[in-house]
Amino acid sequence: MKSIFILTCILLFALVSANGQQKDSDSTSKKIISLETNGIVSVEGEYFYKQSHTQKRSWYRISQLENATYEDISYYKKASNQGYIKILPDTRVTHLDEVIRGENFTDKPGQLGIVHYKVKFNTPGRYYVWVRALSTGSEDNGVHVGINGQWPNSGKRMQWCVGKKSWTWESKQRTKEVHCGVPHQIYLDIDSVGIHDIQFSMREDGFRMDKFLLTKDSVYVPTAKGPVAETVSYFATIANKLADNKVLRAQAFPTQDTQFYKHGKNWLAINVKKHKEAITSTNFNFESGKYDVVFVGVGENDGSSEYTVLVNDKKIGSFIPPHTNNMFEESKKNSIVWENLRIKKNDKITIKAKAGTNGDEWTRARWAGIIFTPKGKGQLILDAPSSFEAN
Repeated sequence: MKSIFILTCILLFALVSANGQQKDSDSTSKKIISLETNGIVSVEGEYFYKQSHTQKRSWYRISQLENATYEDISYYKKASNQGYIKILPDTRVTHLDEVIRGENFTDKPGQLGIVHYKVKFNTPGRYYVWVRALSTGSEDNGVHVGINGQWPNSGKRMQWCVGKKSWTWESKQRTKEVHCGVPHQIYLDIDSVGIHDIQFSMREDGFRMDKFLLTKDSVYVPTAKGPVAETVSYFATIANKLADNKVLRAQAFPTQDTQFYKHGKNWLAINVKKHKEAITSTNFNFESGKYDVVFVGVGENDGSSEYTVLVNDKKIGSFIPPHTNNMFEESKKNSIVWENLRIKKNDKITIKAKAGTNGDEWTRARWAGIIFTPKGKGQLILDAPSSFEAN
């Protein structure tokens, strides 16, 4: 038994990086797509979908649930979405530490520790890049940005000199003449509508990134935590997957005297400081027929909520999404389908929700809506990319 215990410890230790933190080779949500609208897109650092060139340095998600050390607590609590990423191990902290080019420092973008993001652009053009970063010393304040595997000169050597030990927005390029960076020189040119791969690669180890944004407005300066990060919603994706789908968005249901409120642009939720349960109803104003009924809840990291769906006050089923590591998450695992049900025009559709708890915090029983898809198609539409967002 003793030998088995020792072997187990060795295997666990092998999964942990040099700084005692478990490596995140990919984001929890591997196909999240961030969305540009009106010439701006904002992306949480932890929304990456993959990493590459990680043999010597890798990015780690830091939050209450992931890889946080005592030093990190004050940082993630002040980060957008209460999470950020950091490139580790961090072996060059001050000027006195040895510079090992190609390992703890590189001026060549695309060489070390690349983190990838999918961004859908609706408007081509030049986008200025801003990053919300936190630096604690003189050797953790630089990074490179690129696109689709290319590393243009306009994305090299992003630099921070102010805002030590606090999250700071910056968009400056370090030059030989100006070490603290020149504004308006960090940008990416988007040549076509569609999904592009935005990438950040290490310049200095120990770099922390909370969030980034791209904007067509050259004089725009983000403040505080910046704009809300928008993604292509899982609910919207599966709702639009079939032309015959009939859709009741959560926010199409009434909220007055229901104990629900509108959370962000897409969800209903419960204010758990006042209530722990809520109920709302609306009519099915589509043609009668047999449908698969798809309910899309929202996974939360504070516990698991419970939802019950009724038709004309008759229960068709209940659902408890699993606990998630993300603060909020729309995805297949947070959805359920009830198959081959007859639904008639003007039937009353009711949603009951009950908040859950992990013992310390309460969920808000967020949910996105219901899709009535032709019978036999429910499981088909569930197989769409998952996403999560600070909605």
